[in-house]
Amino acid sequence: MDDGSDGFALAIASGKGGVGKTTTAVNLGAAFAEADLEVAIVDADLGMANLGAFVGLTTPDATIHDVLASEATLEDACHRGGGLTIVPGSTDLDSFTGLDTDILEDIVEDLRARFDVVILDAGAGLSHEVGVSLQVADAVLLVTTAELSSLTDAAKTGELVERLDVPVVGAVFTRTGDGSFEDVEGIATALGTTDAVTVSVPYDRSVHRSIRKGIPVVMDAPDAPASQAYDRLARSLADLLDLDALFSPDDEDEFVWVDPDTGDETAESDPDDKVVDVPLAELIREAGLDESEAATEERVQLLDRVRSRFS
Repeated sequence: MDDGSDGFALAIASGKGGVGKTTTAVNLGAAFAEADLEVAIVDADLGMANLGAFVGLTTPDATIHDVLASEATLEDACHRGGGLTIVPGSTDLDSFTGLDTDILEDIVEDLRARFDVVILDAGAGLSHEVGVSLQVADAVLLVTTAELSSLTDAAKTGELVERLDVPVVGAVFTRTGDGSFEDVEGIATALGTTDAVTVSVPYDRSVHRSIRKGIPVVMDAPDAPASQAYDRLARSLADLLDLDALFSPDDEDEFVWVDPDTGDETAESDPDDKVVDVPLAELIREAGLDESEAATEERVQLLDRVRSRFS
């Protein structure tokens, strides 16, 4: 960073594993980096570390575990490539013992002084280690699928975050085009995240191919549906967090400002009165929604089940 100010630490959390948390952390970080922001991604999932594999770091010389065990410096564990700085974790189960998680706060503070954004790929579930990584963050982004078990666990994680007095800035719903997801807005309501950034990431084979290559999908296939969704997530969070570097003059033509009451195009005015006009077809495609009567009925039924589970 050039102005000496601290960056923003964002924890990516989920109630259970396998919902796309690390994929979100990597691609959100890559989207920020593509906008010339200085980004560090830390594997804070100390029990099930896998960040390194997602970016091709299968045998790093030093990891966050080495730093927490006082066997390496933070600089040793910082691996740079593709515009990102990655602090991977160890996949060796023995490395989980003897860690001083209390110094994680010092590690994050060090990184915040050097980077615009520090993304913490937190562990899944509810544990002391997860609580520590969430507590040292400035805000938390929840990641979940629309399966009831995943939503329930995400809600529990949200409750933990609330008790830690850390704001939840949004929710990401993954794999929304494979038939497992219906009604983005309704489920966001059930999770209590309607006032935050809510983005759906469609099921996309490009994501699987990018993971095999060790390259974030937003870099490997920028035109893929998932890449566009992660880019939208980055833009929305950048706006929320005042990261103006994401918005360059070349991007201005992509948006049309509309009057929130009439829907008519209008010139820029008070930021609080702006609505981004996104084509309905694009929203439907990203959310994996179907306008058929049968699909609508299924969405209503799923929403009723979700609401009853959280009520």
